[in-house]
Amino acid sequence: MSDAFDPYAPSSADRYDAMARIRAGAGVAETAAGYYIATAAGVESGLRAVDRFVGSFIDTSGLPEDDIPISAVPEPRHGPIRRVINTVVAAHRTAQAEPFIRDQARRLVAAALARQQADGRVDLVAEVVDPLPSTVIAHMLGVPIEDHERFGTWSEELLDGQRSGEPRGLYDTHPVFGAYIQGLIDQRRALDDPPDDVITRFMVTEVDGAPLSDRAICTQTMNLIIAGNETTRNLIGNCLLTLATDPDLYGRLRADPALAAAIVEESLRHDSPIQVLARAVLADTELADVGLRRGDRVVFGLASANRDESRFDTPTEFRLDRPRPREHLAFGTGPHVCPGASLARLETVAALQAFSDRVAAFRPVDGFTPVPNPVFWALGQRALPVILTPTDAAARTPGG
Repeated sequence: MSDAFDPYAPSSADRYDAMARIRAGAGVAETAAGYYIATAAGVESGLRAVDRFVGSFIDTSGLPEDDIPISAVPEPRHGPIRRVINTVVAAHRTAQAEPFIRDQARRLVAAALARQQADGRVDLVAEVVDPLPSTVIAHMLGVPIEDHERFGTWSEELLDGQRSGEPRGLYDTHPVFGAYIQGLIDQRRALDDPPDDVITRFMVTEVDGAPLSDRAICTQTMNLIIAGNETTRNLIGNCLLTLATDPDLYGRLRADPALAAAIVEESLRHDSPIQVLARAVLADTELADVGLRRGDRVVFGLASANRDESRFDTPTEFRLDRPRPREHLAFGTGPHVCPGASLARLETVAALQAFSDRVAAFRPVDGFTPVPNPVFWALGQRALPVILTPTDAAARTPGG
């Protein structure tokens, strides 16, 4: 199995079959990327053990402290940095941003309908899936919204630059992106009354009695922008693809827009936008009956855990009647669960409800073949060309 399975290969039906075989066996496979943990129990146990596992897809052990993104920062340093992040993307701040998010979703759906009127078809990734998360994360972080297209592009370029696995910090991987964030820091430092946003909050945060360096602030802000873009656009795109290929399900959503929340949760489970998480072992330990040594690498298979037969009935089916819809591990779990989970959920619900309000039906164009996200740890769509049928109200007011 270790020779046949690559946890960083692009997602496919064959990979899901391989995951099922690993779960049916020992539940763990030794791969070139490290021990791959396939079961829900093993993944959940590992994610909760933040004292023994710390995460990044690259080996950060040789990086300067200021170049390490939050996911790979161990405790106790992790806590103060995460508290700043929570002040801008946690659930209570997300609720405050809901009117803005819903307004942006409606605007983008209207623009998609206008684009189809001009071109006869529309790519939902270009018109809705990509711009919504980049605009929203800019709004949440207090960085210029007018630059949101650059954030999406830079996120892709930075992730592409990290595919080699070479241990480089985010700033060194994408100096243009880093210099942009440094410029925002300099602007705030020159103001007597800087805006109360994430950069300013990082600037006044102390860890172990010392302020964060500009380099550390750049690292964490870049990481937030990437995370706010990549995971959410994968989730929105996966949901829209599911609905485009299942007219009955889309009809149910139009009849009951409240179903959007259940569709989002089942998509997170069934089509995990983050397929794997990598971790370094901090201390000798055991997980899934495998002895691990300090410095070993492990890969937690979120996609596999979310289809674990021991936890989910008929796990390969997309079902809205699951008794505990949030039992999945798509956002991780434990003390270091994804801080932006509530934001991603709200953006996706807003997108689906805005779409169902103005689009009576839609389908992929003839000959459509999915174009998967090339990011190795992700499952998402890079193009979704469709034919939209507007509602009568939308047809009467195409730009509204």
